[in-house]
Amino acid sequence: MSKLHLTGRLDSRAGKTVKSLVTYVPAIELENYLSVTRVYPDLEVFYDAAKNKTNLKKVSEIQEDIKNELLAGAVGSPLSLTVVIEGNPTLITTGKRGNLEYERSSTFVVGNVLFLVAILKTLGIKAPLFSSRLGSSEIKKNSIFRQILAKDEVMITFVFDDENGLSGDQVREFFFKYNRQHSGLHLTQFSSPDETFPLKPFISKLAKDLNLEEYGGVSTKAKHVKASDSYLTTEYILFKFFVGSVAGPQIQETAMMSKDVTFASGLRVSAVLEDGYIKYIEAFLKAWLQPLENNKLTKDGFRLSAQIWQALSLVVHQLVVDGASVEEVTQAGLVLGRLDYSKKAKHWHNCEVMGLDSNGRLFKNTANSTREFRNGLARYFLSLCR
Repeated sequence: MSKLHLTGRLDSRAGKTVKSLVTYVPAIELENYLSVTRVYPDLEVFYDAAKNKTNLKKVSEIQEDIKNELLAGAVGSPLSLTVVIEGNPTLITTGKRGNLEYERSSTFVVGNVLFLVAILKTLGIKAPLFSSRLGSSEIKKNSIFRQILAKDEVMITFVFDDENGLSGDQVREFFFKYNRQHSGLHLTQFSSPDETFPLKPFISKLAKDLNLEEYGGVSTKAKHVKASDSYLTTEYILFKFFVGSVAGPQIQETAMMSKDVTFASGLRVSAVLEDGYIKYIEAFLKAWLQPLENNKLTKDGFRLSAQIWQALSLVVHQLVVDGASVEEVTQAGLVLGRLDYSKKAKHWHNCEVMGLDSNGRLFKNTANSTREFRNGLARYFLSLCR
């Protein structure tokens, strides 16, 4: 991929290797210079939390503000974004001017994310957080506004370290620092990387009791597990596992980590866990994880899939509803733990929501929705335990 070049005013502090370069780019060109839809790997959970009504309302208000400023001459601040560049970009300086050479994929917008979403949504460009598709009536209604905005220049402050490079931890820290100092994204789930949530004590207890560090540990940063990740699972997946096990599929699907999840009756999931239900979850997972002892963890199948874990939690839920004992739940964990989760495993033929790919070699999800896939998997797993 070819490198990008931008020239702007350079700012650096004495004795510091982290620098900033300020430049201007037409709004319509933003996606050509920035990875505008990128969600930083260690911030997936937080971006998921940002998809809430408060932020959606803020985006609409920002769009209206920009429209009034551009069309009606209302007083307003310049459009601006703050962007970090990972790794080591190349910098050539001439006095206070700097020429920055970097790769678009190494950029991440940390500041004024809602401004970015508002601009992209108005222009009909794919945006993070919320859909940016424009309806035909919207296209006609805001045609002039979009044309003016497309040409309007956005001030971009690039933050980078051309000597040592910015690490993942630094990017993550800067994201929270910026949004703390500038009242940015409203996060219903967390407002800082260290903030807790109602079911966290139970997840921490489970991780300690089952010694999950031996299997790679539990990520507090990402939402899902990738093949390149070293950890076993994430707090988000375990949260969904707890809720599914205790409350079933419907509440599992809509539950948010920030909430103390409740049943329709008002009973809290945390109260059920405190009352002893956690023993079923621990018994099942301890048995299910047995084949992974001695570092036998493989990442090329379905075992680490969030949908698999959530389906397994629904198995625990149904077994307990049916009156199963801890010993019977343990036995189910052993049966499903010994299952072959590879994508070539022939037993997937018997699962209604699995089918072969176009090459006829690997199995894949054939359901119409994640809910249908998850529930179909749960039914299949239950059939193997009975």
